[in-house]
Amino acid sequence: MKKFVKILVIVLWILLVAGAGVLVGFVEAAQYSRPCKKIEIRINYGAADVLITKKDVDSILLKTTGMLKGKPMGYINTGSIERNIRKQPYVAKVSVYENNEGVLFIQIRQREPLLRIINRKYESFYLDESGTLLPVNPNFSARVLVANGVIDDSYMKNPNYQVNILALSDSVFYDSLLTNLYKLTMYITHDKFLKAQIAQIYVNEFSEFELIPRIGNHVILLGKTDDLDDKFKRLYAFYRFGLNKIGWNKYNVINIKYKNQVVCSKI
Repeated sequence: MKKFVKILVIVLWILLVAGAGVLVGFVEAAQYSRPCKKIEIRINYGAADVLITKKDVDSILLKTTGMLKGKPMGYINTGSIERNIRKQPYVAKVSVYENNEGVLFIQIRQREPLLRIINRKYESFYLDESGTLLPVNPNFSARVLVANGVIDDSYMKNPNYQVNILALSDSVFYDSLLTNLYKLTMYITHDKFLKAQIAQIYVNEFSEFELIPRIGNHVILLGKTDDLDDKFKRLYAFYRFGLNKIGWNKYNVINIKYKNQVVCSKI
């Protein structure tokens, strides 16, 4: 009798598992044939200005996959959609997935430009927070710090350029102008006072940096990107205890290139 009960329990478990498999099969078949009712596009811009819109994403979808609405969900390749959208230079991350109600979700995180670079040929491009180069969008403009001057780099020559962020602490890698621009821009952007005060970075013929402030008719000679903490600490102290008392238009040049010095001159 015990043997019979044991066999009966095993048979029931087999039938239960088989039934669950059949049910899952029916659910998957229903989902496979269910038409796409809606496409939900969500774009996270972070703190950046708009560079890519839902209309741009719709255009990418139409060109690469055709009309998706009404198409059976089983015929929609979410991986292919992700790869096509990821080719758009302003896209940092993209995730495409669907639910059981026939809705296709496309979630995008836009890249955040930190610096607009204008080279000596007057070609413009962006450097973003991850150290990647981005082309300028003719329809939208990011309100970020601007760098110009003796700059030969261009987006067309280096579309896949990536700053080696892990190597920033090693001075051996500072021979790259873009790496130095990235380091300086990150410093300025993450300092509340400097972000509000510095409007432009100029690169001179010696690949040294000059800063153009928003307030005051002077130029700040920064030099290279070494010892930024010390240089900007001296600049802040001079602003606070010097220019605040004698006037912000007293000098035309403020030189903080040299250690333990703030040299001012009037041209």
